[in-house]
Amino acid sequence: QRHAILQKNKKFNFFKKDLKDINKIKLPKIDIIFHLAAEAGVRKSIDNPLFYIDQNINNTIKIYELARRNKIKKVLYASSSSVYGFNKKYPTKETNSISQPLSVYGISKIATENIAYYYFKIFKISSIGFRFFTVYGPYGRPDMSIFIFFKSIFNNKKIYLFNKGKNFRDFTYIDDVINYLFECMKKINKKKEFFDVFNIGDEKSIGVLKLISIIQKLTNKKAKIILKPKVKLDPEKSLANMNKINNFVGKKFKTKFKIGIINTFEWVKKNKNLF
Repeated sequence: QRHAILQKNKKFNFFKKDLKDINKIKLPKIDIIFHLAAEAGVRKSIDNPLFYIDQNINNTIKIYELARRNKIKKVLYASSSSVYGFNKKYPTKETNSISQPLSVYGISKIATENIAYYYFKIFKISSIGFRFFTVYGPYGRPDMSIFIFFKSIFNNKKIYLFNKGKNFRDFTYIDDVINYLFECMKKINKKKEFFDVFNIGDEKSIGVLKLISIIQKLTNKKAKIILKPKVKLDPEKSLANMNKINNFVGKKFKTKFKIGIINTFEWVKKNKNLF
């Protein structure tokens, strides 16, 4: 579906390739790379840690090597709020410690940021990393909690809430993420050298039980909730401080959660076949 939309732009070129084969692609002239490819998800990284290391660390190096060989001097890439691990300082600033992640996924994203720093210092490839906080919205990842909850309620399946439903998350609407990335791209157009890392969140923490309540009202269906013990991988709360990126781009993007979740619900209704 995304591809069909993008194809409407005559200047869009699509290469369906694994990053391990990136050097086999004959690239047009490139000024900037948005590196958003990764194996995402905290819990899955328990069962297959080496796969996460390969996908998120090795492939990031391949992207930077591609940039180095082709003299591409700007890379904007995806990091994650998972780098913060179990953090007791809220809202979380970029200066908070990232020395104790709770997952191999978080470890791989810290490594991504360090790779970016290495290529900046040694090869003068500038970059911005984005620590995303629980992104949701139309066309979102099906393994994210909001889509799992919608799917379970629609199909009368049980919903398992860890930490007995006492977790809180900073849910970030996809349009806001895109707007921040686009504004950052515009800001760096005239910059020769830069290196930075920004949070992208909503600056509001919503309880999982409240989220379920909202979804029940939207679907007009009752959820079958099973409360489970806390999972060591899961921080109890996430909440982003957005001052740094807001000051950088000179503006603020904030879609109210009630608007974002309604938009997501409307998209899910039209695409039930995907779930």
